[in-house]
Amino acid sequence: MSKWLAKIFSSNLLLIAITLVPKIPVFLTKHLQEDSFITWRVARNLLHYDVIGFNGTERISASTTHLYMLISALFQLIFGENFIAPLLIFSSVLFAMGSIWLSKTLFPHDILRRGFFVILLNIVPPSLTASCLGMEYGILFFLYGGFLYYALFKVKNWAFFIFPILMLWTRVDTVIFLGVMFLADFVVRKKINWVYVVSGFIGVVSVVGFNTLYFGELVNHTIEAKKIAYKGLTPNRVDYMFIQWAYYGGLIKKYSYFTLILFVAFLIFLGWILAKILRNKDRIGYKTKVILVATTIFAMAKITLFAVMHAYFDWYYWLPRVFLFSVVIYFFLNFVRVRKRVIIPLLFIYFMGLYLFQLLQSEAIGYMENKQRVQIANDIKARGTDMHQSIFLEPAGKIPFYTNLYTYDEVGLVNRKVLDEMLKDGEYWWINTVRDLQPDYILSIGAKPNSGKGYYRMKEVDKAYFDEHYEFLKAYPISDIHRSAPTTVKWVYGVRPIGQDYYLYVKKNLKP
Repeated sequence: MSKWLAKIFSSNLLLIAITLVPKIPVFLTKHLQEDSFITWRVARNLLHYDVIGFNGTERISASTTHLYMLISALFQLIFGENFIAPLLIFSSVLFAMGSIWLSKTLFPHDILRRGFFVILLNIVPPSLTASCLGMEYGILFFLYGGFLYYALFKVKNWAFFIFPILMLWTRVDTVIFLGVMFLADFVVRKKINWVYVVSGFIGVVSVVGFNTLYFGELVNHTIEAKKIAYKGLTPNRVDYMFIQWAYYGGLIKKYSYFTLILFVAFLIFLGWILAKILRNKDRIGYKTKVILVATTIFAMAKITLFAVMHAYFDWYYWLPRVFLFSVVIYFFLNFVRVRKRVIIPLLFIYFMGLYLFQLLQSEAIGYMENKQRVQIANDIKARGTDMHQSIFLEPAGKIPFYTNLYTYDEVGLVNRKVLDEMLKDGEYWWINTVRDLQPDYILSIGAKPNSGKGYYRMKEVDKAYFDEHYEFLKAYPISDIHRSAPTTVKWVYGVRPIGQDYYLYVKKNLKP
């Protein structure tokens, strides 16, 4: 049995194929991250207009990732409208390869443990979301794993030069990872690695220089937009910050003190694991110890920094969680004194539970998105749409992608004109945007525009203007979707309500 497994695990192709099998059901849930459609629309915009933007010839860095956007454009060029499935498979293959490289740094001489590590790591919830939901984190983990193996572990100068540049062109916030790994490399080599320094300098200068020259911005526009739009969105309290830290650092998606206590307990366990790893003197190499500690420091640094900065999006935390899981898996495979015939099945049972947990969540989210936002897109598209018509909505993912409408979004991620309205009038910016830009379609979220709730505050004269120029088309209540859902999905909605109501309006003089 061991010899047979060793032959399978020694083949990267077979190991990648094994990791793809459990991801197929996740693909079938149609759970795709909304922001991935922003990147894909920017990629399509580049192919159609030769401009990196969201709306025709308007330049804007609406996508948070330049490299993944270019890869998405290549896939759309090759596969046309059917690019999503091949791109998701490609992302999953890259993630698997990154996990294989990470396994080689942790188990350089143990093929069996290496194979079990790769399989287990690829079925934990953050690995599934990073691989399968359409964002740039498959390629990013590929780059992380390649850097850890070829640069830190194998000490290849080409890896110290190439990987940092590619990381920075994938996401600018990889400076956190690169900074921690610079310190790790210094601890191992006891001297500054000037190839690494030059690479990081070239990466930062090239990305910032490109953003400045092409977009007129130092960093991605989305960072500025979120900073303005989400100001004061959550309570500015220390206890709330800690709860948010635990919410994004762990797996329990509930803002509560229970979530915080559970995450702190996990970190205590993690600290105990690292202490045992560092005290071991005979089975673990020095570089492996440094890499385990460095990836843990990176994970906690990013989780903590982004929580303090009130970064509200779960995908920022996927890869930090992957690295925290990697330490736990390493410990169980390398330290638990139980026979392999016992510990391996027990680990697979536990991790399959985690896998089913994520699969059920993806099924619930995918069902909701396809019954609501994709349906909204289909309803609008049935009326006949093109770039000469416009929509004002939130979020700016699936609906603009499938309708191809010129888009204004309530956060200002894809259109600077909305941010200008926010800066001019923080209270009535929404209705001012409607008056000044006169979108053909309006999709409100959570409440009807004339309710006066949330963003939709209006004076009496504004309500009269809105009623005169726009008519109500259709409501998309989330309760209907919850009520009609399959039993298993309905159970998830009962534990964790997902989604909001949407209300679609159209300009009165717009004919279908």
